[in-house]
Amino acid sequence: MHLTSVAVVIPTRGRVEALKRCLSQLLPYVSTHPECTIVVSDDGNALETSRALGEGFDSVKVVQGPQKGPSANRNCGATHSTGELLVFLDDDCIPEQNLIAEYQSAAATLPQYGVFEGRITAQGQVKGFGDAAPENETGGKLWSCNFGVRREVFNAIGGFDERYPFPAMEDVDFRLRVQSQSPIIFLRQARVYHAVETRLGWKIIQHHALSHLLYMQIHGTQATGQTLSSFFMTCLRLMRRGWRRVRTGTGKNPEQLFYMIVENAQLFLMVMFWGFHRRLIKWFYRPCCAKCETLIENLSSK
Repeated sequence: MHLTSVAVVIPTRGRVEALKRCLSQLLPYVSTHPECTIVVSDDGNALETSRALGEGFDSVKVVQGPQKGPSANRNCGATHSTGELLVFLDDDCIPEQNLIAEYQSAAATLPQYGVFEGRITAQGQVKGFGDAAPENETGGKLWSCNFGVRREVFNAIGGFDERYPFPAMEDVDFRLRVQSQSPIIFLRQARVYHAVETRLGWKIIQHHALSHLLYMQIHGTQATGQTLSSFFMTCLRLMRRGWRRVRTGTGKNPEQLFYMIVENAQLFLMVMFWGFHRRLIKWFYRPCCAKCETLIENLSSK
């Protein structure tokens, strides 16, 4: 059986220890399979990361990312790789050691599929409103922290859309576009573990909301599958269940709950008055960084 050449692409920025843990799980297989390679695209300082990795990681190719966000960083890693199958992982994932083998086997035995969705298991307990971890135990999500795609399919859709500067909605956008090129199959045995992480502050909420709006502006307000009523019901659910958790002491960081309610209320108004969304964006959101400023300008301009 022909072994499909695999390029594992891992975007990173300033998380060397997490990156080492991820790479350590992959290197035993790669060291015995010359058709498999690993490319790390660093959106920070690639030279510093390469030095920090040190001995034992010499076979890992570290390239300088374009510093334009995760979409552009993944595309950069793909450009600097040569494998027939691109496998995308995140640096804070812990892959099982058979992960590359599972993707290789699927690519070789299932030629009718161009996209392979890996399994993601969350580790840890969600204790606060800012806690989250991507989880995909049954498929249907195609989260960017664990999936494979044949290079010709990836190139056919132009890779990740680099208009998304934040880690939000860019993989949803990719999934929507790639479905027109190939069916997607779920590989339960191609598994990674992802720890629960805490992300707090309005900045996180604003970046997610702006990414959501960009997705709707590109693909239409119905593309997310969310309607006016769903945004409204989400607000009610957050208020009702969230308050119950705050009252019983089971919900840490209640200020994040408030931000989440505000986000959904604003999105509700955006969709309701979509013809005026460009004006509303400038009313509701104030730039908190250069990427945010660019995105707000692009969304509010005709």
